[in-house]
Amino acid sequence: MLVSGQELLAWAVANKCAVASFNTYNLETTRAFIQAAETTQKPIFLALGSGALAYGDFATLVALTKVAAETAKVAVALHIDHGESPEVIERCFQAGFTSFMFDGSHLSLEDNIRLTREAKDRVGAYPLEAELGGVGGDEDAAGSQASDIPMTDPREAARLADETGVDSLAIAIGNAHGLYKGKPKLDFTRLEQIHHAVNIPLVLHGASGIPDEDITTAITHGVRKINVNTEIRGRFFATLQEQLPETSKSLNLIGLMSPAIEAMAQAAQEKMTLFASCVRA
Repeated sequence: MLVSGQELLAWAVANKCAVASFNTYNLETTRAFIQAAETTQKPIFLALGSGALAYGDFATLVALTKVAAETAKVAVALHIDHGESPEVIERCFQAGFTSFMFDGSHLSLEDNIRLTREAKDRVGAYPLEAELGGVGGDEDAAGSQASDIPMTDPREAARLADETGVDSLAIAIGNAHGLYKGKPKLDFTRLEQIHHAVNIPLVLHGASGIPDEDITTAITHGVRKINVNTEIRGRFFATLQEQLPETSKSLNLIGLMSPAIEAMAQAAQEKMTLFASCVRA
């Protein structure tokens, strides 16, 4: 069922766990994530980013994803990931999204606050996620390096939260999009300070490759939504590569895609189970 992202955040807060957010690109990835959610009986954010929307045609991809969310047997929020402007947020609101992110992290603090507030005004009662600090890398490709990227300042986080009324905050504590070059080093002292400075759920982007124990620690310090993309896509690609030599002989697209969907669903299930390990099915 399609629900407001606020319901998912409230569920995570009440259970002191985190909800998974997966970036979807097409029918196959959407099927995999819905299957994972229904198998684990856990809610999810189905996220669409600007790259996927540009590739798939906005109206077509949104319609496909929205119908999948509406017919799912678990709670699903349709989320815009890294919305680039209040106008993008408005377009997604009109299209029926139920959760929103405006990413002003590349702006000055003052401009980030101003545009985040404007974006918040456009989504009504639905939740808006803001971002402060730099989460490097490319959400649609592999390869990340979090060094020399500005981290979230707890005092600035408190100011942004207070002056914008946002519902969640994506933070930078050494995390990055894509796969890490070496073991990621998360600044948990900074995370704890941010958690104490703001009274809203925190969001961790770039969770691919972060050790399970670090994910668990992040959840204990207020992270309530976790975005993971590259690691999940990796399972899909690996299975495609395994299947391609045989299926290419028969030109069987269904035979090629079905095992990849299953592999991606299994990878998503593992993450959802980890993120919500405190909650019984």
